[in-house]
Amino acid sequence: MVNSYELVREVVLVKSQPALQSTPDRRVSTLSPPVLMRLENVEKHYAGTHALKEVSLDLRAGEIHAIVGENGAGKSTLIKILTGATPRSSGGLVWDGAAIDLNSPGQASALGIYAVHQEMMLCPHLSVAANIFLGAEKTRFGFSRSARMIKAANEILMDLGFDLDPTALLSSLSIGRQQLVAIARASLYGSRLIIFDEPTAYLTRTETDQLFRLIRRLKSKGVTLVYISHRMEEIFELADRVSVLRDGRLVSTRQIGETTSAKLISEMVARPVGDAHHKEEVALGAPILEVANLTGPGFKDVSLTLRSGEIVGLFGLIGAGRSEFVRALFGRTHATAGVVRKNGNPVKIRNESDAIAAGIALIPESRRYQGLCLNLDIQENLSLTNLPQLARYGLLDRQKERRAVERWMTDLRIVAGSRLTPVGRLSGGNQQKIVIGKWLAHGADIYIFDEPTVGVDVATKAEIYRIIAGLLHAGAGVIIISSYLPEVYDLADTLHVFRQGSLVSTHSFKAVSQDRILATAIGA
Repeated sequence: MVNSYELVREVVLVKSQPALQSTPDRRVSTLSPPVLMRLENVEKHYAGTHALKEVSLDLRAGEIHAIVGENGAGKSTLIKILTGATPRSSGGLVWDGAAIDLNSPGQASALGIYAVHQEMMLCPHLSVAANIFLGAEKTRFGFSRSARMIKAANEILMDLGFDLDPTALLSSLSIGRQQLVAIARASLYGSRLIIFDEPTAYLTRTETDQLFRLIRRLKSKGVTLVYISHRMEEIFELADRVSVLRDGRLVSTRQIGETTSAKLISEMVARPVGDAHHKEEVALGAPILEVANLTGPGFKDVSLTLRSGEIVGLFGLIGAGRSEFVRALFGRTHATAGVVRKNGNPVKIRNESDAIAAGIALIPESRRYQGLCLNLDIQENLSLTNLPQLARYGLLDRQKERRAVERWMTDLRIVAGSRLTPVGRLSGGNQQKIVIGKWLAHGADIYIFDEPTVGVDVATKAEIYRIIAGLLHAGAGVIIISSYLPEVYDLADTLHVFRQGSLVSTHSFKAVSQDRILATAIGA
């Protein structure tokens, strides 16, 4: 198996690349709408961390205000303060002209402040309809009126253009479809300020277009929208103004027509880092994985080959069968038919242990709920897949574990107070590095990356792409799933398109246009 730390550590460093350019054509109005929310020198201190430093910011009524910054820049802390989830340490908040204290999410909701978080904040054991009306249930004589809520939820979803079953359990939906439920919920109840935190992270272009139409409709009704995203093209497509956070400080606020992607990235990272998808030329070797007519929950009759040094990309709409296929390949669900061969030999994958023994590693689509133990610290998470190698005479060697974890943190540039920091306190980019790092430490021949760069900043993306390049040079094969078509289009040596649970087309590197790929995915 490929133990990739020594090979990856030299290529993980981010090299300077030309920054993306953008030439937005947006007229700037001379009339400024009234300010709905004002932050005045807001600061936030955690133990050992100065998360926000004298941030002063106006959010105007009926505007789309983008906020960008690297992971750890202070965006999540800002969201928590605006939604009442955490108190500020100092500074003031002014809402509609009056000074306020936001001490709870309930108080924020009463004002009409809602957030659609990158990670779900809903109830997986309840139905789609119950989640939409959570806290505002339709009742009669104290009893929930389920049929009425289902009917109302269905009308809401149809109006928004979201193809969702209101009776389905939330937990039965993919991460992307759960995101649509959260968006539907936030658009109700007389919202005046809605914060979108990486809302398109798990959405394809089609679902993203639906969301953008909703955002523009809300804007036309005077709703203020805060839009947080690492995808620069979305910022320039939607935003009226954009603010940059770096190291807890507000660096700038500009009209969108007064800046470019290159300027924003330079302000975010204080160095030129490109958002281009880094791909290295690697000679392809012999097949290491062959899948023939595999069938399982959510997919059927899938056949593909992965060679040493190759990136195989999987693309399709939410629920098309991509993630369902790799979950069966990793043993999280059971295939009902088909054959899997590793280096020409049939392998039985009945569970995750079988997959790991076969040299397969999965970096799942949701790092928080599928890839990490949030109640454990960095050291415990990074060590989980590597405990036998860290043991001595059957007992965990704590000194050996500490040295290994500190080396891994340095190699992967994980930013934290110490190795004992709970992973739940880390930024999304650092969490993703830990999910990847625990599998790099273990070693594998086949790495499956499901949405590898969701919610991470441009510098972390560049690091992840170079980690992948290091794996390929070491002889591994990589499968990448991404709802962001430019990513798989630019990276994959072979690109497979899924639709309605089936693999419907296969293309070599950039053999057809992105438009053709998308048309195939939606069945146009």
